[in-house]
Amino acid sequence: MKGRVLAAALAAAVAGSAAHAQDRPVHVIDTDPARVAVDGGTFFLAGSQVAVSVRNRVGEPVLVTLRAWAFDQDGRFKGSTTYCTPEWLDRGTRRLTTLSLETGGLQASDRVVVGVFRAAAARRRWQVVAGPEGLVAQARDAGAGRARLRMEERPASGPPSTPCPCGCEQAAASCDAQCAGAGARAFTCAPVMLDGCSAGCTCT
Repeated sequence: MKGRVLAAALAAAVAGSAAHAQDRPVHVIDTDPARVAVDGGTFFLAGSQVAVSVRNRVGEPVLVTLRAWAFDQDGRFKGSTTYCTPEWLDRGTRRLTTLSLETGGLQASDRVVVGVFRAAAARRRWQVVAGPEGLVAQARDAGAGRARLRMEERPASGPPSTPCPCGCEQAAASCDAQCAGAGARAFTCAPVMLDGCSAGCTCT
């Protein structure tokens, strides 16, 4: 009996160690200007989740939209997830944000890149300039430190009426563009926390 209990405990410990060994740091792609920054994070293969630290350098609270890109070990684009929640990030603060990657078939050898896709304050807005295919190319280069997302700043006249618009038609079109030449794709688009949104793209 003792032998069986010990064997079971050892098997559980080995399984836990193996699962932990599959956790990997994410690659961060910086923005220019860097008004909101991803300081780093972890890709958890179990559950296909990413946890990242997001920092607000703006002099007022912001709503942040993140995008995560997944690539296999050969640099082939596998899919992306765009994630936004209606939680304001106060000025000068950091917050840990966890998002589920909607890309199917992820493996421990895959590389996940995370960056700020959009930021909105009461008086200003920031949005990445490159199109879907250009963003994939820049995210692919992020691991080598050769890429930086350029963001366009625009004035605003107050907080956005819809914190995280779930524009599923536009997101589906973006998925088609990202997966250009990569075969069929799967697409998901769903609300998060009532006013939030998560949109996922998988290329096959």
